[in-house]
Amino acid sequence: MMLNNFPNTFVSVAIQSTYPTAWGSQRSSFYGVTGVPTAEFDGTLECRGAYTNVQQQYNWYYSAYLNRLAIPTDVTVDLETYKVASNRIKVTAQIGIEAGGAAKSMRVHFVLLLDHWPFGYSWTRDGVKNGQDKGVIALNAGQSTEITHEFTLDADCLAHPADVKVVVFAQEPLSAKPAQVYNTNFLHGPFGFRKGDLNCDGNVDFGDINPFVLALTNPAGYAAQFPACDIMNGDIDGNGFVDFGDINPFVRLLTSP
Repeated sequence: MMLNNFPNTFVSVAIQSTYPTAWGSQRSSFYGVTGVPTAEFDGTLECRGAYTNVQQQYNWYYSAYLNRLAIPTDVTVDLETYKVASNRIKVTAQIGIEAGGAAKSMRVHFVLLLDHWPFGYSWTRDGVKNGQDKGVIALNAGQSTEITHEFTLDADCLAHPADVKVVVFAQEPLSAKPAQVYNTNFLHGPFGFRKGDLNCDGNVDFGDINPFVLALTNPAGYAAQFPACDIMNGDIDGNGFVDFGDINPFVRLLTSP
């Protein structure tokens, strides 16, 4: 119910003990999980155990959610996610501290989730498919840094692209809980290739010029030469067509810093 009621501000990262991952096992150990369900809100507020009444469980979680939502943060997390191959996505996170904020070190995690997985259960949401600890960063007020990671999508994710989610969070770099999650951001699929990435290598650069010209002048030839790409990556102006109106926007993509 939390995910349904607060889709833009609440995301869960559900570590399934019956479907372990290296990252998930490490996080379970970090939080000292000995039984299920155990919920950690922002890494600091624990809700361990379960009520027999669903509404009571929801009220418990809702109270914890409101508690953490009221706490301000000076950490920003901006995300971009796109395909770099038919079964691989690249996640770029711009993590910063606002001007006037406090300098701090943060451990950054990238997580790949699949909603409604494991399949066959009405209560499974945001199951962890993969995760990566990207290490500790140190930033001063007004500074930011870019971190990237690529995830390979398994057959489950490829079959349910709209249920794929990417979560990135920056957390207090401690060896065990409690460790405050300073901020989190998330995006959900389906994910496509980047606008202007006509050769589908994950970048928009001069290597896309000839494929763009081919898409513009010979769509069938483009489809034959780049079968894994979507020709609509060349629809830069968003009018639904790849045409001469996309030339100037494409040039701006290549020349923008």
